[in-house]
Amino acid sequence: YNTWDYSPSVHSFEHIADIPWPGRVGEQLDWIIGVHSIEEWLKQYIGTKNERWAWNMDTECYQVSVAFKWDKHRSLFLLTWS
Repeated sequence: YNTWDYSPSVHSFEHIADIPWPGRVGEQLDWIIGVHSIEEWLKQYIGTKNERWAWNMDTECYQVSVAFKWDKHRSLFLLTWS
């Protein structure tokens, strides 16, 4: 899983989406697999990190938070992952 980087990014994106960590009910939360899955999806459907989206680190550890340049991408993300 060396193709992703879940580190804080300085961004000016206003459209924030918070979702539960991906995984099946009853599974231990594995943040590495979760981050990898989400980042691959974001690259495919939204675009380049730090140009159209960025990790948003302002939330608690039980949620994944992503900031988007455009609200339509935030909506697509929420519909897919919530």
